[in-house]
Amino acid sequence: MNMSDRVPTGIEGFDGLVAGGFPQRTINLVSGPAGSGKSLFALHYCYNGASVQKEPSMYIILEETKRNLERAMRSFGMDGAALAESKRFFLIYLGELRVSGANGSSIGFDELQEFLESSLKAADIRRLAIDSLAAIGLHYANPEVFRERLFAFCRFLRETDVTTLLLAEAPEGQTLTRYGVEQFVTDSFVHLGLEEVKGELRRTITVRKMRFTRHDTAKHPFYISSTGLNVVADEKVV
Repeated sequence: MNMSDRVPTGIEGFDGLVAGGFPQRTINLVSGPAGSGKSLFALHYCYNGASVQKEPSMYIILEETKRNLERAMRSFGMDGAALAESKRFFLIYLGELRVSGANGSSIGFDELQEFLESSLKAADIRRLAIDSLAAIGLHYANPEVFRERLFAFCRFLRETDVTTLLLAEAPEGQTLTRYGVEQFVTDSFVHLGLEEVKGELRRTITVRKMRFTRHDTAKHPFYISSTGLNVVADEKVV
């Protein structure tokens, strides 16, 4: 794949690790524990698409509140309101679509797919972020059903012209993903770490998998500044 086939995230230091960005029309996973920067990674991805690449982008909120995401964008200098007015950036809270699930009120893959089938084409969306799979998992009685529906949902996504970013939770001290299958059904897998070193938290990022790409496989530190997420690509964590 050449650079014209890549979808850059706009995250400083990251795109160089993955030949310029995610491959077009792929499904990509970002996983990490709470507080590791997953939502900020996805905001960068969508905001860069809308503001720099002029690609209509949609961020689906299933777990966080819309107000908190808008506040986060403003704090990092992202003018989401102006992009929303130009119909290039859509920050959508799907709480109103919540239906009765096995473990209470939550949204499942079927409801999400039904919404996306109409909205992606209507808004000519090119970048999609879904935050997060952990919230969808609450809809299902057991992990087996979740995995089955995730496979079906990914088949749907592959039939679109959208490059998708899925966020997943990685319980601290446990597996890389909550359900242990998310990384196998996606085309790429980026893991964000949050490690305690000498009494301080250290943030790390590792590209564990990316199809169609010669990618860096080392663990790199990253930090969050006033402009957002910054990957220190020339340093490695051992």
